[in-house]
Amino acid sequence: MKELVARIDTAACQALRQEVDLEYKPGLVCPGNNGSHADMNATTFYRSIAALRGYFGNCFAAGIEGAEFRTLQAHGLVAEKAMFKATEGVNTHKGAIFLMGLLAGAAGAQFREHGCFDPISLGRLVAAKWGVNILLAGVQDQVQRLDSPTHGRRVKDAFGLPGAREQAAEGFPVLFWTTVPQLRWALSEGLSQEQAQLHALVCTIGKLPDTNLAHRGGLKGLQWAQGRVDQFLAEGGVFAPGWKSRAQHLCAQFESQRLSPGGSADLLSAALFVQALVQVNSELPNFMVARS
Repeated sequence: MKELVARIDTAACQALRQEVDLEYKPGLVCPGNNGSHADMNATTFYRSIAALRGYFGNCFAAGIEGAEFRTLQAHGLVAEKAMFKATEGVNTHKGAIFLMGLLAGAAGAQFREHGCFDPISLGRLVAAKWGVNILLAGVQDQVQRLDSPTHGRRVKDAFGLPGAREQAAEGFPVLFWTTVPQLRWALSEGLSQEQAQLHALVCTIGKLPDTNLAHRGGLKGLQWAQGRVDQFLAEGGVFAPGWKSRAQHLCAQFESQRLSPGGSADLLSAALFVQALVQVNSELPNFMVARS
């Protein structure tokens, strides 16, 4: 079982690394560009990912043990502290810690029940198993932080946009209705990993009420960003010749407005993790042999 826990943890960390390594992400940190960020670069993200090693495996193991949401929440708080220590206070992966920790925990619950994974139903499982507690925890957190609300809470209060907790309680609809399907479709059409991942990200930006965009630019900034990616897609997106130059132009537009779709980046990481679980599923017989 230790081998399987380690495999899940590695899959999650590799998904985070793939997201960082992807170039031409509008407003986001890439190896060759810091996007709309002055306080972080790719190295900051790599340090953060290294600090998170073990966390996703712990969430998976907790799911196998039948843990409640509060146990996953406790693991997440420990992971956040490790992240902030590694990045000297920079928030690189707080959203991914929450999102992918829940998915890892749900994968553990599936394995406990069925001995395998059904990656596409993980969102429904999160909603059914922990949705109410996720929302209740959000209310408690709001009360405790009346003097220092998070960016997500400010955006929710100001614009009524659903935040990460609301998305989780609904089973991550954008992740499972847009990001994952678009990633799979692009790959099935013969696109490279780079093109398919960028396509999935751009489609996600167009659908997600990204509180990172709204925090930086208000509702107008969110609508502006979604309008730009819609135009990119209408021109053929990554499927059309010259896509790299148009993607670079899109990046420059986001940087000129200082907008960064961090929530959409988290969903891309999560989609890559979901895809990795499909591969882990095929490896399960080997883990079961090692276990016996």
